[in-house]
Amino acid sequence: MNEAALSSVVLGLAVVFARVGGVFMIAPGFSSMRIPVQVRLFLALGLALSIAPVAIDRAILAVGNAAPADILILLGTETIIGLLIGLLSRLLFMALQTLSVGIANAIGLGGIPGAGIEGGEPSQAAANLFMVTAVAILFLADLHYEILRALVGSYQVIGPGDGLDLREALVSVTDRASEAFFVALRLAAPFLIYSVVVNFAVGLTNKLTPQIPAFFVALPFITAGGLLMMAVTIREMMFAFMDAFRQLAEAL
Repeated sequence: MNEAALSSVVLGLAVVFARVGGVFMIAPGFSSMRIPVQVRLFLALGLALSIAPVAIDRAILAVGNAAPADILILLGTETIIGLLIGLLSRLLFMALQTLSVGIANAIGLGGIPGAGIEGGEPSQAAANLFMVTAVAILFLADLHYEILRALVGSYQVIGPGDGLDLREALVSVTDRASEAFFVALRLAAPFLIYSVVVNFAVGLTNKLTPQIPAFFVALPFITAGGLLMMAVTIREMMFAFMDAFRQLAEAL
């Protein structure tokens, strides 16, 4: 193999790695700060080498006789495509994280701090319980393979050098975001309804007996009821989350 052919192969592998790296930068589970950067880099490189037989020919054609500026644009485009795939797979986790904070506040556990799971920002301890369970289910149920399947299948839809239709990408993100937040809202609905009903009852009791600080008296019972509801419903919630994630991932 001459030097020109070898450089084309190396650049082709870099193009493949750019898309894989974009996915690993934002995909749920793979992008967690709890995983060392060296481990993520090793996994991304290994996955890129395993995908290379599928996409290396088109990647070599794309880099062909391209100028350095065109190669940089190609690498940037591939990275954006990978970020888009990772974002579409992460939207349901983002929606669940938002609604889990609402659940923690609804049952009176919003004041208990905790370390973030997927990111470095702090979060409520009760919200972290949902996120830890969701990330565990992602790998235990082999749902992370759906992300990798979408990554490999993306080369059949958008090959290296084909470019990215930004309008279609934005439409996909908008549709998936609305579906993800609707699913998360359905999962959090029992806790939100519980909070509205209980706080309405406490407020009505406070109006009837203003001499008694009904809210402070009822707060431990509200929290106990919320914890009991969490213990009863979290299993079914996570099964529903698993099915919803599988359906959204299959649509990538």
